[in-house]
Amino acid sequence: MNILFVIALTFPVAVASTAFSLNSEQFTMNNLQLGTKLFYSLIFALGQGLMYWLGSLLGGTFMHLLERLSHWIIVALCFSVSYRMLIDTLKIKNGTNLLFVENKKHLLLLSVALGINPFIIGLFAEFYQPFPNITPYILMIVAFVWSVVSMIVPFSKLKLTFYSLLNIIFAAMVLVRGLLMLV
Repeated sequence: MNILFVIALTFPVAVASTAFSLNSEQFTMNNLQLGTKLFYSLIFALGQGLMYWLGSLLGGTFMHLLERLSHWIIVALCFSVSYRMLIDTLKIKNGTNLLFVENKKHLLLLSVALGINPFIIGLFAEFYQPFPNITPYILMIVAFVWSVVSMIVPFSKLKLTFYSLLNIIFAAMVLVRGLLMLV
């Protein structure tokens, strides 16, 4: 169940690796050289691990004060991640998830934005870690694989529709994982 949770949590990296918009012209990751694709994938993956780690540091400073409410906090944070993913589903299907990446600064900002979900999950690392002591590394590996796989599959409306469906399924998986913490 934990690996499915991590797979679901890092799925936005696959969505973001689908297509970019550069200088008002759409291009797909297929048009980039292999080294550039791997560099982008590495930056996205590092963002996932770093943001989880930062969330766990922040959560570690105050979450112990809320230990009696830990199950409810996990549910609330999983709900917020699921809600974010469901809102993004509409953007994916309409093809409005295209992102402006014109330089390395935009790439870093995108990496941080993609790491918001792991950051939120990292906040309750005090109460739940999918893989104790190695969760950030697992997140980075899964995000890297998502990104590379997404870059290999050619850009199309069918891909966007399929990603919308997967995003709904993964949002439900994150929410179910949170609800299972109540049991």
